[in-house]
Amino acid sequence: MRFQNKLNSIHARLLITGLIPLAMLSLVLGWYMISTQSKELLANMHDTGRVATNQMASSAEFALYSGNQEMLRTLGDSILDIPSVSGMLFYNSADGQTVRIGSIDISAEQMPWDFDSGKPFFIDDHWYFYSQITLQHRSMEDYDEVGEPVSEQLGWVVVSLTNKILLHKQRRAIFGALIVITLGLLVAAWISMRIGRSISRPLEGLTQVVEVMEAGGLESLASEEGPLELRKLSFGINQLATSVKQGNVRMQSEIARATAQLQITLIDLEDAMEAQDQFLARMSHELRTPLTAVIGFSKLMSTELDDRKRDEHLRVIERSSTMLLTMIDDILEFSKAHLGGFTLEEINFDINQWLRDTMAIHQQRADEKGLEFSLDLGDDVPSQLCGDPVRLTQILANLINNAIKFTDEGFVAVKLRCQSIEDDIVTLECCVNDSGKGIAAEKIPSLFDPFSQEDTSINRRFGGTGLGLAICQRLAQAMGGDVSIESTVGKGSSISFSCQLSVAKAEAPAADAVAPPEQLLKGLIVLVAEDNPFNQKLIVKLLEGYGATCMVANNGLEAVELANEVHADIIFMDLHMPVVDGVAACESIMQQSGDSPPIIGLTADITQAEHQRMLSAGAISVQAKPLDEVKLVNAMLSCLSDQRMVSESFEGGLLASVIPVDELKTALFENLDKLENQLSAGGKSSLRQIIHDLMGLCGLYGMSQLRELVLEFRATYGTLDVAENLSKVEEIRRHIEDFLVSKSQ
Repeated sequence: MRFQNKLNSIHARLLITGLIPLAMLSLVLGWYMISTQSKELLANMHDTGRVATNQMASSAEFALYSGNQEMLRTLGDSILDIPSVSGMLFYNSADGQTVRIGSIDISAEQMPWDFDSGKPFFIDDHWYFYSQITLQHRSMEDYDEVGEPVSEQLGWVVVSLTNKILLHKQRRAIFGALIVITLGLLVAAWISMRIGRSISRPLEGLTQVVEVMEAGGLESLASEEGPLELRKLSFGINQLATSVKQGNVRMQSEIARATAQLQITLIDLEDAMEAQDQFLARMSHELRTPLTAVIGFSKLMSTELDDRKRDEHLRVIERSSTMLLTMIDDILEFSKAHLGGFTLEEINFDINQWLRDTMAIHQQRADEKGLEFSLDLGDDVPSQLCGDPVRLTQILANLINNAIKFTDEGFVAVKLRCQSIEDDIVTLECCVNDSGKGIAAEKIPSLFDPFSQEDTSINRRFGGTGLGLAICQRLAQAMGGDVSIESTVGKGSSISFSCQLSVAKAEAPAADAVAPPEQLLKGLIVLVAEDNPFNQKLIVKLLEGYGATCMVANNGLEAVELANEVHADIIFMDLHMPVVDGVAACESIMQQSGDSPPIIGLTADITQAEHQRMLSAGAISVQAKPLDEVKLVNAMLSCLSDQRMVSESFEGGLLASVIPVDELKTALFENLDKLENQLSAGGKSSLRQIIHDLMGLCGLYGMSQLRELVLEFRATYGTLDVAENLSKVEEIRRHIEDFLVSKSQ
């Protein structure tokens, strides 16, 4: 494994990469050198043999012609001085005699058949070179003329050259080449090792530094040495380590900050939980007090009482019920602000009229306590403003109510001034002064905390939940202002709030704003996803009365399929449907394409969380059941960017005209029959859909009391037995009978 790791190292790979090509090149060069030198040595030997043979053939003409063997031997000995020549053989054609000189083993009979071709031949480590010996003489003609030369063949000579010297030279050449190759490889290996080491050492150093950094030692930095690329790599690693170290410092700082913030949040949360626990503990007692009074005096009403006692009991019941309603309203209002914030309207209103109405509402209570109740409206306050008059008067009414509540004698004065007007933005300041009992300075900061009151006896004496000022502060902040308190114990209090409104916008002429009802939605194709048949019929008739064309889906799955297959301009989607609910269907339709039609949610659920679920799924808006005709039509026009609007005073009356009393009664009683059957069978878990359908129907024709009865049933049926639940259903049935009878008259 260790050897394998070494082979896998960069140094080994660089060495192998450098040596293999060099070794192959050296082998090729060595082979080329050896083969070339061998060819040259052989060629030189052949040249020597041919030269020696030709020389002997020319020199031995006379000796062979005369048969002088001694002369032949003398000539042969001179040739034997050449190192490669080992011997020679002379052959005389005239007498067939041969003369051997030196060491030559070949005989005339061993000569090859093509020996006179001039090519040497090789036998037994000897090269034999052949040449004819001829005598050329000129013939004498008459008149002393010399004729053409005449060649006379005297014989031939064979010179033998040994191959040992050639082999010796070849071995020396191979040995020399091997030495050169070896030295070249050694030099190449040394150079490769040097070059590889110059690269691998910095890389090994970088590897060690990275391992140290991986273990957390970010203080170690790599040495910036070696080739340019490695220096850049080292610089990059050092920069990365520095960045990581700085990031760690920032992360630790953020963690420390987040931890500190979390600790603060936990402390605040614990304080809030403690305050809510205290509130729940207190409210569980305070709610029981008026409830006990309502229940007790309601039972006494069934006994025989004179008119004075009856009126007194009714007054106690009314006061206790009002106290309960105030507590519940404050809790719901605060919950709405806590979950989703307040939704502020932008409408034109006359502030003088709204202030007069608000003062008139509280005038009777002030007169009952003998208080001087006054309004001082500054001349600099514009009469026509744009904003949310309901929220504005909600703050003012809460402050006036508190002032009257805690003032036994003296005055309650309301003063309204304009702080500034910039770019059509009007900043108002309203102050409510009273001569009541006052508030201790140390108690003032806690008054804006939810569920907090000056002391625990206030609720018992004056009622309330301790949420009023918290709601007022959040409303003022939502309107760009705030609430402040100044008070002295025994002398009274001064509570001020500021808010920002706009100068009233010019309204378009009414003739351009409203079209004839039957033309308002003409040409629109609306997909109505509603599982309740009666609601289907109601919505379809309503929309067709305004000129729209409707398609109906009985569940969420049908709505998704129809939206994918058929073009629709608007989709009405009920939240609670079988197979696929409205939220999932809305998400699926939005995912089908980027050009999906606008979706308007429909629900009988009043909770903000349910509305938010539908909006998060992609709905443009959510309309509450029972449907408000004007809001429904305006919502459709708004999501289509249609500038036409139906005013609140519009008297189209289409919603009422499409609801026959008999059909509504049948639909309500069918749901009540289902409810009674489920209760009799003990199936409380399946009542949700039935109650949901009732909630969607009970607001029609202004049946708000029926809605309250259904809401009460929904809140209590889980804690009651079958008989009590059936009794409540029967009470709802009687209420429907009485109401619809009066409506049909």
